[in-house]
Amino acid sequence: MRKLIFVIPLLLFFHWFEPVAIMVEKGNAAYRDSHYRKALDYYLKALKKRDLPELHFNAGCAFYMLGNYESAEREFQKYLKMKEDYRAVFNLGNVYYRQGRYKKAIEQYIAALKYNPYYLPAKINLELALQKLQKEEPPSLKPVPDVIMEFLKKKEKEVFKKRWNPKGKSQQRDW
Repeated sequence: MRKLIFVIPLLLFFHWFEPVAIMVEKGNAAYRDSHYRKALDYYLKALKKRDLPELHFNAGCAFYMLGNYESAEREFQKYLKMKEDYRAVFNLGNVYYRQGRYKKAIEQYIAALKYNPYYLPAKINLELALQKLQKEEPPSLKPVPDVIMEFLKKKEKEVFKKRWNPKGKSQQRDW
């Protein structure tokens, strides 16, 4: 009888989570296989059952891969309202870049680098967006990117100083 008392709530718990978990797993498998429409369908079905931030992130990635940038933007913004993550900020920058909104993309890449100054894809995309913006903007705005790069270099030095002691050994613990 005791076993039954513990098993029934456990079964109810797994029954409640099982459909969402299965849908997410199927969506992730479809995404890995580059079946983005199928993955998106699974993510949206799972979102109808439970409003989880990770599902918004996954749906945003699927929308992005399908070229539906407005929906991708909406999903990444929903995710960022629930949870702060430099990857979502970076992906939002990619959405703006694809839409030709280079100023907003630059803002997002800088924000991603504030979270993680060592995130190389954000640095590369920031440089690409700055180049695109320089081609579109009048020559009077060309010094702005140098100011941004100086800011990033300063931030990088600050983080470097925090992570390394004068003897050259890392202060971070290796777990």
